[in-house]
Amino acid sequence: MAELGVVSHPDNFQLFFTYVAHTNFDLCRTIDILRSNHREFDEAQCEELHTRFFSDKRENEIIERISNDLRAQLGSILDTVNKVGVDTRKYKKALDHFCSYVGDKNRNLSNLEQALHTLLGATREMEGVNRNLESRLTNSSSEINRLREDMENLKREAMTDGLTGIANRKAFDMQLRGGMMHAMEDGQPLCLLLLDIDHFKKFNDTYGHQVGDQVIRLMAESLKRNIKGQDTAARYGGEEFAIILPSTSLGNAVLFGNKLRQYIESHKVVTKSGKTIISKATASIGVAEFRPGEPAAKLIERADRALYFAKENGRNQVASEQQIEQSKTAGKRGDLKPPSSRGIAAE
Repeated sequence: MAELGVVSHPDNFQLFFTYVAHTNFDLCRTIDILRSNHREFDEAQCEELHTRFFSDKRENEIIERISNDLRAQLGSILDTVNKVGVDTRKYKKALDHFCSYVGDKNRNLSNLEQALHTLLGATREMEGVNRNLESRLTNSSSEINRLREDMENLKREAMTDGLTGIANRKAFDMQLRGGMMHAMEDGQPLCLLLLDIDHFKKFNDTYGHQVGDQVIRLMAESLKRNIKGQDTAARYGGEEFAIILPSTSLGNAVLFGNKLRQYIESHKVVTKSGKTIISKATASIGVAEFRPGEPAAKLIERADRALYFAKENGRNQVASEQQIEQSKTAGKRGDLKPPSSRGIAAE
């Protein structure tokens, strides 16, 4: 922690103890990416990591806020209903009094007029209370609907990456688990792509972190423009992204990966003014297909190995788990080197 300039407090101790103990693969992977790109582990970065991997703080804040607002609305409704209850009893008393008078043999015109006046006053008061209740209930209904919309917006916010606007890691985990279940139920294939920005450290070192963030946003926008239907694009961590492709075979996922890679390569990174071209960004992509019954971690691990196979063989290319198996077979035959992905990479 001292070497990385991390402030010593319980949350950071938990974060880096887990990293050193290698008990959370995803956390270790994320920190390794950040370290390789010489990112600073300041308080903001450490807090983001702790929230992502150890804390449901954001969700708890959402629940607390919605609960408090609903509690206030229900309290207001109950208060109005209680008042109506009192007035209802008062109205019942006026009705009973009138009925008693009607049955009284000693009734006279003057008393009848007084009884009718009392009943009319109670009736009008009851009408006013009912209108008040109706108005309060209408307002409360509108407020509850607003709170429901707020809750949906906050839930989406909790599942969205703040920098890019696409799904965050938490949303990715949920979508992947759901996609794997549907794939097993429907007997359809499902593929996972892991994408890493090539030479991302260079952007940060040469142009600064603002340009690095711009490259990350460009990558996210490229993903959004190329996925469709039930596909999910997410920021996996740092400069890594993930795409879930339901009902897609390994071969078609590789074709999609190459189309995406070419799309990314064709766009330039420019300054905020839009006048100066800084560079172009490229990406390496690893592809793996879900095997029914396996845990999500295994699928991610195979896609991650394919990603690093692509990077080791020259970057700016797509590699699949099938190519890794082919390279192993070639190695056993005594070939000089495993086959590269140059056949599907841009020259």
